[in-house]
Amino acid sequence: MSGLTPDKIRQIGNIPLNFVCGKERSGTTLLQIMLNTHPNIVAPPESRFIVILHSRYGQIKNWTEDDLNHFCDDIIQEKAIENFWAINKGDLLASFLAAKDIATYPLLCKLVFYHFSPEKDIKMFFDKNPVYAFYLPQLKRLFPDAKYIHIVRDYRANIVSHRRVFIIKRSADITYRWLKMNMLIEGAKSSNIENFFTLKYENLVSEPIKSVTGICSFLQVPFYEKMAVKHSSGIYPGYNTNVKKRFRKIHQSVFTPITSSFLNKWEKTLTPKEIMQAENIAGVYAEKMYGYKQHGKDGVQKSSFSAAWLVTKLKYKAINKIYRIVLNNPWLYFKIKKYVWKYF
Repeated sequence: MSGLTPDKIRQIGNIPLNFVCGKERSGTTLLQIMLNTHPNIVAPPESRFIVILHSRYGQIKNWTEDDLNHFCDDIIQEKAIENFWAINKGDLLASFLAAKDIATYPLLCKLVFYHFSPEKDIKMFFDKNPVYAFYLPQLKRLFPDAKYIHIVRDYRANIVSHRRVFIIKRSADITYRWLKMNMLIEGAKSSNIENFFTLKYENLVSEPIKSVTGICSFLQVPFYEKMAVKHSSGIYPGYNTNVKKRFRKIHQSVFTPITSSFLNKWEKTLTPKEIMQAENIAGVYAEKMYGYKQHGKDGVQKSSFSAAWLVTKLKYKAINKIYRIVLNNPWLYFKIKKYVWKYF
């Protein structure tokens, strides 16, 4: 049994749930692990259960035991939780049942996070997933006081990192996704600016102590130097024991000391044509918003409209639509994860 008293459950319900947002391959996992190193922060591996299960459970006002049992089953069925969170299903269900009379969807979500590291002196939870860029308004409605750390990386470096682990290789496709995801985040930020902290990946890896100082100040938690100098202490046990080749390839940077030695690798890796394509799509926006200087002559951006650009835009719209359909249908999501593409 969980042993959680009604007072303890209410206390957990008052712990803020915050979010890391940013395009994939922008340092979101490294940042989440650095946050998890802090003794007062619980920041588990990414899972999408909050947005996946909201369509099924988010509107329930009076939770029954059957509702709580089904919700617990669906939580445990999520592969990221099954593989990396190491939550005891009996303890989780016991805490759900103990919270039955005051249960809300946000409270139950926080109880899931609590069970990841119940031994900590928890002041806040942190969740992260790149797909959250599509769901920030929904997250704000669920957790109106949440804070967000927006991590952004040079779009040209993002292309190189993205290609290394994913099947999408075209620079235009990756850059357009970078542009639109950051525009979505900036749109949410504009109406909630006091709760957003923007962090450049380049600053995080070149000045980790300064970056961590800024993060802790924003979150109003004590500065904890270990986040910057020994983030490996926050790596999840399930990550350390996973020796699968693809997993290690995706997350190789979190197992090594923080370094800035590869920041400009894109200059030698991308062709002049690929750099031009990327800058044609995102150059002006990236320079204006984040200070990423264009590589082209005099920083002049050519017209981005072309047949190829239109195809890229349509692809992004299709991807956006697919995410919204799949993540709002848990059955479909679980089937795709199990039988079609386990990395979805």
